[in-house]
Amino acid sequence: MKKLAILAVLACMVFGFAASASAVDLDAKGQFQFQMNMIDNANFLNDKDSATRGNDDLNFWFRARTEFRFIANENLWAVLYTQYKNRVGDGGLNTDSTNADDNSLTIKRAYLQFRFPGTEVLTTAGIAPVDLPGAAAGNMVLAGTERGLFMVETPITDQIALAGAFIRNTDRFNTDTVAGAATANNRKDEIDIFYAALPITIDGLSATPYFAYSIIGNAAAAGNAAVAGFAAPGTAAQTKNANAWWLGTSFAMDMFDPIVFNADIVYGAVDGDVKQNDRSGLFFDASLAYTGMDFVQPKLVFAYGTGEDDKTENGSERLPVIANDWAFGSTYFGGSALTSADLDSDEQSGFWTVGLSLEKISFFEKLSHDIHLLYIQGTNDKDLIKSATAGVTNTNIAADGNFLTTKDNAFEVDFNTNYQIYDELAAIVEFGYVNMNLDKNVWENSPVTGAAARAGKDADCLKFAVGLVYKF
Repeated sequence: MKKLAILAVLACMVFGFAASASAVDLDAKGQFQFQMNMIDNANFLNDKDSATRGNDDLNFWFRARTEFRFIANENLWAVLYTQYKNRVGDGGLNTDSTNADDNSLTIKRAYLQFRFPGTEVLTTAGIAPVDLPGAAAGNMVLAGTERGLFMVETPITDQIALAGAFIRNTDRFNTDTVAGAATANNRKDEIDIFYAALPITIDGLSATPYFAYSIIGNAAAAGNAAVAGFAAPGTAAQTKNANAWWLGTSFAMDMFDPIVFNADIVYGAVDGDVKQNDRSGLFFDASLAYTGMDFVQPKLVFAYGTGEDDKTENGSERLPVIANDWAFGSTYFGGSALTSADLDSDEQSGFWTVGLSLEKISFFEKLSHDIHLLYIQGTNDKDLIKSATAGVTNTNIAADGNFLTTKDNAFEVDFNTNYQIYDELAAIVEFGYVNMNLDKNVWENSPVTGAAARAGKDADCLKFAVGLVYKF
């Protein structure tokens, strides 16, 4: 009843806005989807080999997203974007803290955009989508999410533009003083990001160099812990604010069309209060596609990210990550066309991968297939895990198959099918298989989280997902 009331209030707001301002045009678009996911051995461990039965293989999901755009004119509009997501059958009892928005109607985005009168200067303000540049497979640092955003973009010439933004990523408390905590005054609980980009476009070439700088409050995580994605293997509690920065560029070239090349490179670093909390690393990806055939588009892909060495006192050697939206394939790294139907994780850094994708395979009208073949190997030093002490506490290192050493590898096969029942309605079937090989000698005696339960064993992951997606 409470959800129905919320929905009714939201509907009244939408129609009320439209009625009260006759000069405003209301445009709506969105997506509804219903699906079945079967993912077996998502942590690459059989139930029979695990101390706890951790797999819930079969789940049904419903998700509805609707975007309302209130358009005053071509220079002024506002966006309200709602989402309802439900794991069917949980009866409102979902207590999975990693999916706090599940089984609820939420405001996913709410922002306004306008051009300054007489100019092409575009301003965005509100809870808005944030995507740092990514040409080959999305951005590894921050993308595919919503944050508090104030951004200004403007063209400089026909080929060059400029963008600058302030992004509030985290603010744990709305006051500087917490009742009953005498030492909590002036709490430094924010993660703020300052961002600048210089998009460049010429015939057949485009690139977006960018720079981001972040101030990480020492209380941005509970207990003054280092923030996940910024943390190092032997991380200590933060006593002072930390700083992070990233310098990168995306690159796209289609001057030799139908041969298309895309690439990204980014280097980032965290300057912690002590050396063991430092972190820095590099990530590079590239894709080379041939789009000249009607029945298939082959694409070669490659990615490399620096990995940890065998020491903890000198910090981390991996790229700092806030919330990535990077994926090759459609199972291990993410990339599924359906919700909650892949293993997408920010913990996946410190690896290299090479692969072949055969996309848009089509011999019949409205029916197409994608095939992905990937080989994945870790770049993290095996001795960090094999010889670890209890001091290896980084939340981004766990024995769940997301953190791979130089002795660990995986092979992924995806076969996905899309049938357009109508232009707006698609039936999607995804099959994914990941053969995981975690080195027994590395993991079986390690104190790293979950390693003891694994006991040096691993199992392959199998995914089968079927869904209906209606886009309007």
